[in-house]
Amino acid sequence: MINWNDTGKETQPDSKHRVSLGPSITTPQGVRYKVLQNDRGQILLDPVKTVPADEAWIYENPERIASIKRGISQAQAGHLLTIDLGPIEDEDE
Repeated sequence: MINWNDTGKETQPDSKHRVSLGPSITTPQGVRYKVLQNDRGQILLDPVKTVPADEAWIYENPERIASIKRGISQAQAGHLLTIDLGPIEDEDE
């Protein structure tokens, strides 16, 4: 269940449709919000995280995410595989 707290503040949009949240609302530095509005006019600010475009491919496929999560779980459980690649040669040699 989501709890809503009354901040005791009322506000209205300015001429550019901006709404000030005021000092009673604290947000983490750099947070971004998805803005949703329902048929009753209620507005919800939903915090979101963005990812770099070159990493988005990971999140675009649920099977990729599942595979990554599976690998993390296996590693945390100690199911690791050691591979001997032989001696490492120095590039200067």
